[in-house]
Amino acid sequence: MFSGITSSNKNFIEYIKALLGFKPKNITVALTLMVFISLTEGIGLLLLVPLLQLVGLDVQQDALGQIAGFIASAFSYIGIEPTLAAVLIIYVIIISLNALLSRLQMLKSSEIEYEFAAHIRKGLFAAITQSNWLFFMSKRSSDFAHALTYEIERITTGTGFFISLIASSIVLAVYIIFALEISGIITGLIFLIGIVLLLLLKRRTQSAGESGEELSDTSKDIYSSTLKQMDGMKTIKSFGMEDKNIELFNREADYVSESYMSAIKSYADVRFLFDVGSVVVLSLIVFILIEIMAIPTAELLILLFLFVRMIPSFSMIQLSYQYFINMLPAFGTVVDLENQCKKAAEPKLSGNNIEFNEKIVFKDVNFDYGKKHKSFSLKDINLTIEAGKTTAIAGLSGAGKSTIADMVMELITPRSGSIIVDDMPLKYENLPGWRNQIGYVAQDTFLFNDTVRNNLLFADPEASDEDILEVLKQASADELVSKLPEGLDTLIGDRGVRLSGGEKQRLALSRALIRKPSLLILDEATSNLDSKNEKNILNALEKLHGNLTMLIIAHRLSTIRNADKIYFIEEGNIVESGTWKSLLNENGPFKELYELQP
Repeated sequence: MFSGITSSNKNFIEYIKALLGFKPKNITVALTLMVFISLTEGIGLLLLVPLLQLVGLDVQQDALGQIAGFIASAFSYIGIEPTLAAVLIIYVIIISLNALLSRLQMLKSSEIEYEFAAHIRKGLFAAITQSNWLFFMSKRSSDFAHALTYEIERITTGTGFFISLIASSIVLAVYIIFALEISGIITGLIFLIGIVLLLLLKRRTQSAGESGEELSDTSKDIYSSTLKQMDGMKTIKSFGMEDKNIELFNREADYVSESYMSAIKSYADVRFLFDVGSVVVLSLIVFILIEIMAIPTAELLILLFLFVRMIPSFSMIQLSYQYFINMLPAFGTVVDLENQCKKAAEPKLSGNNIEFNEKIVFKDVNFDYGKKHKSFSLKDINLTIEAGKTTAIAGLSGAGKSTIADMVMELITPRSGSIIVDDMPLKYENLPGWRNQIGYVAQDTFLFNDTVRNNLLFADPEASDEDILEVLKQASADELVSKLPEGLDTLIGDRGVRLSGGEKQRLALSRALIRKPSLLILDEATSNLDSKNEKNILNALEKLHGNLTMLIIAHRLSTIRNADKIYFIEEGNIVESGTWKSLLNENGPFKELYELQP
């Protein structure tokens, strides 16, 4: 029955360690309740003996007679006459207590089930968030979303079935003990047949683990496909490819459906064969008891009652086990991803804060993204970002401009060379507070499906309305906010869908400014804007010029006309540097690009 554990032994051991390590007190309470439930089940079974005696059946023979004697002694000890009314009242009390304990156990088990899943989800999310940027970029965002949602939900369900497996096993043990007391031979025979039945179903039970792995893979693929299809819907519609897109998605959806049906077929087949086999076994046992062993009526009735109760317990154990081993691949996926994230985690920040008052200097900086991107590298980068001035890095797409910005933010670190901030090397151990000094505006604006106010407060929760209005004015966004239906409390939709591209960028600039940064980084922040919105952003930047250190990443040269220093980069090399005027006076690549652009 538990042969499936062999193929996923590591996942099983890790799961048990994780479950037992999570709130062990709660697990102890749940197990204790299971034990008490089984005790009440046992007492309820014992009360069947005096009930049979009171209706006129002979219970004084063989093992049943010993049990009857024990129960009579118990009634005598507590001073109660074993009348029909007294036995029924006690029986009702015991069964009611059993129901109450079962209710408490269900609640406690559900608490463990969902809190354990939340614990795993929070741990995974923290690990993802704390992983370094290079690792994060190497993964599909859909893989993270898939693990945090679908795989965790499978773990939740699997944990519920694992707890059910334990509970059913404990109760079944009580039935087996009672049956052994009445007829050890018959009970042993049932066990022998049961083991044979489980061995015959071994292969089908193992397939539950295999189908669990297939479900993890196929569901991961459809998560990725779904996100890509949603992100690319505008392009799909513009190309008139809706039908082809639907066909591709339908194919993947059918594949997931087939994987589910394969798993369900496995469950259904095993349950069908187990139930049919159980009925055949029960019928054979009844025939042997009546025709061959001529067992007394009272003993026969109790054994039949026990066997009828045992069969559903066996079936529930089998079903719970199948669902449990089907879940283990999901747990393995989550644990593996979390371990990868932890291995790639940024070091814990400790040490002295870096104060930026003078300049940031790149000294002979080299960088590449490893084997997957052999064609790209930064080579011997030397540049200076002076405090209070605007520095621009220009060049064609893919030249390495954003990579330099990422190194300034210490999202990635040089393979060699150094980055110096006011004579102090920029390293992980010196990062506390460094990123808090940076305001960042990306090309693809990220806004929450929330109000304007809350989008800005995300960057500084302590900011007042006066602070918000001030940065909106600095970013030339005050007028657009005043025209919104509810001003600062206007919901802007998912990713700011209710705003234009330029409006979103101005809000993003406001959010960066509300941090009161020492360094403002704009990474292609105007590349997707029309001329009017680009002008609005440039006007906002002009107000900040000289009052704030800015690093502007751009391939559209019009955005860096007023920069104090411009570095032009080609294929990972700085090939020119100077002011706008000096670079246009030279017949270099900067001037060539300028003449090509409108």
